[in-house]
Amino acid sequence: MNPHYRSLDYTWEAVYAADFTLDQVRRRGAMIAAGLASRGWTCMVAYDTRFMGNLFARALHADLLARGVNAHLAACPTPIPAVYAALERRMADCALVVTARKRPYYYNGLVLITPPPGITLGMADDQPQSAFTPLIDPAPLPPNLPDLRAGYLETLRGVVDLDLIRRVSMTIFVDSMHGTTAGAWTSLLGEGGQTRAIEINREPDPHFAKVTPHPGESGLLRLKKLVRESDSHLGLAISADGTALAVIDKSGEQLSLIDVALLLSSYLVRQHRHKGLVLLPPSASDSPFNATRLAAWEDANSIKLELTMDTDARMAKLLAQDRPGLLLGVNRDGEISIGRFAAYPDALLAGLLVAEMVARSGGSLRTLLDAQRDQLK
Repeated sequence: MNPHYRSLDYTWEAVYAADFTLDQVRRRGAMIAAGLASRGWTCMVAYDTRFMGNLFARALHADLLARGVNAHLAACPTPIPAVYAALERRMADCALVVTARKRPYYYNGLVLITPPPGITLGMADDQPQSAFTPLIDPAPLPPNLPDLRAGYLETLRGVVDLDLIRRVSMTIFVDSMHGTTAGAWTSLLGEGGQTRAIEINREPDPHFAKVTPHPGESGLLRLKKLVRESDSHLGLAISADGTALAVIDKSGEQLSLIDVALLLSSYLVRQHRHKGLVLLPPSASDSPFNATRLAAWEDANSIKLELTMDTDARMAKLLAQDRPGLLLGVNRDGEISIGRFAAYPDALLAGLLVAEMVARSGGSLRTLLDAQRDQLK
């Protein structure tokens, strides 16, 4: 069993006031606490930028402590990939995240990430209702809360050739969708480089400007317009939870998920010497990515593709192996997992590798895309 793989064991998402209430959150928190305490697991409690997410996380953290769980509260809103990265660094055995991931702003929820083989939790209505810490707790926060983002960004610095990106004169627009990766690009690229990364929608907004914080559903009209009219090299959009990616070329065209997956896969094999299987969801019947054309791409790049309806289940099976056989996988939700680098979906990592790939090509995503489409004819 791959020790770096973590299963997403429990997810609950609900609409504010209708079902996502303090009572419901704490009933589920008590259920989770019982499961963790029985195993003696330590737990990291994190949250994203959703409305009052920090307060719900603080309350859950206090409830876990009261029920005998050794729990730690994250210092700031944290991308899901950064939570996974913290677990890889053994900062805790598991993580409880207050998030509704890529759902509309009027949702919130809970996600529990545990080691394999995971745990089964059943919702009970008779959880013991001991005294709870108030949701608005006037007590000061514990000192030295762990900053999961900082360690995550440091990991990315060791994976991506940031110096190459800085040296090539490019302009990249990045839409962080008011989410947890805001500020990451400017922090990673720093000052003094030739490449400019201009982040938009980076200001905290728990309502995400009333737009679903998912690049596959929001339309990205502002990002496309900025890239096209400024003659920039590249546009990237990252979901609020840090897992889903969209790529925009200089003409304002949004690349399909399969376009992005094929470009990145061939680049990882060619430049980083990665090996393994590429998992893709089946295309629509009228898509240019039919079986014959994909087979031609396989032959041209010496990479094995597999089309599967449930890419998440297939990726989980591969990543749970001692030697994961996954090169790259993409699901219908726009989440990209790169097997050698991360056993979880990571849109910031994938976006940085797209920028590295474009920088290595002299700044022309369109040239790479045209060459790939020639292989698919």
